Amino acid sequence: MISVVIPVYNGARYLHRCLNSVLASSYRDFELILVNDGSTDGTLQICQEYAARDHRIRLISQENAGVSAARNRGLTACRGKWVVFVDADDLISPDFLGLIAREEDQDLLLFDFARTAEELTAAKPVPAARHFSRENVPELLRTLMMRLPLEEGRNLNFVSSCAKAYRRALLDRYGIRFSPELFYGEDKLFNTEFLTRVEHCTYIPAPVYYYNLHPDSSSHHFNPRLPHNLVRLLEQLRDTLEASGMFAPLERNFYSWALERLSYTMVWSVFCPENTDSRSEKRQFCRDLLDSELYCTAMKYNRSTGHWVRKTLLWLIQLRWYFAAGLLARLWHGYLSWKKRR
Repeated sequence: MISVVIPVYNGARYLHRCLNSVLASSYRDFELILVNDGSTDGTLQICQEYAARDHRIRLISQENAGVSAARNRGLTACRGKWVVFVDADDLISPDFLGLIAREEDQDLLLFDFARTAEELTAAKPVPAARHFSRENVPELLRTLMMRLPLEEGRNLNFVSSCAKAYRRALLDRYGIRFSPELFYGEDKLFNTEFLTRVEHCTYIPAPVYYYNLHPDSSSHHFNPRLPHNLVRLLEQLRDTLEASGMFAPLERNFYSWALERLSYTMVWSVFCPENTDSRSEKRQFCRDLLDSELYCTAMKYNRSTGHWVRKTLLWLIQLRWYFAAGLLARLWHGYLSWKKRR
């Protein structure tokens, strides 16, 4: 049996489509666990209606605690061999669960995202799968860390917890769960921890999952908590890699990615035009960052890796030229915003 976990918070606008896509699966031996995370719109009523119509659907309601806590609550209720995560505004293909069910003796299954909703139902032969063993885990972790493609021209999103199937026994054996204290990067941390435990992994380059990007997605909003969230994420990622003995071969990749994320948070949070913090508060965060061991170590890689804008921005912060750093960050923010609108 396959356990499909869907956390829902105020998802009434999209939930019907999502649930219908799961229930249209050609493979029928699954349970659908809906976790209503304190919704205040019509989400709970929709969940109750679907649960009353199909015995495979189980509904759990909790006070609002965030997507990580909701997924964790769903994990405690899972009874299937495989666990699949679906977001409430997304769609899956009719053959997704069937492709999972035919695999044996694997710990992790990876699939492609569809570029359009129509691609989910396109009648195409399933491409040949690629199999990975324990010795490939460092390279898989590098692919995850740096967001590299496993195959050119494909659409695998290694960071996301969606479009994947996790062996539940491994999740339970090592107590692998999402970090509720993170609102950004929790999927990356979850997948990193899971990969460090994997013995066998298979990549099936079939487009089985459509991510419905819409204007009210949380990723489109400025969040003042991002800088502190990022620091926690980097610390937890490093601890996970060190505990598994995987940090040494990935040290350069980890710190290169850390620098990318640090420059990202400078552009989109600390010096973002929407940030109403005072100049002194922004400078204090930069000073705290400069004093951190993680930042000091990562800066050793700044000259040899990454884009010139990132190198320059972090170099200006290192020199404590905060006005110049803020100016460059705002210029880069404006350029990236302009590119998105084109």
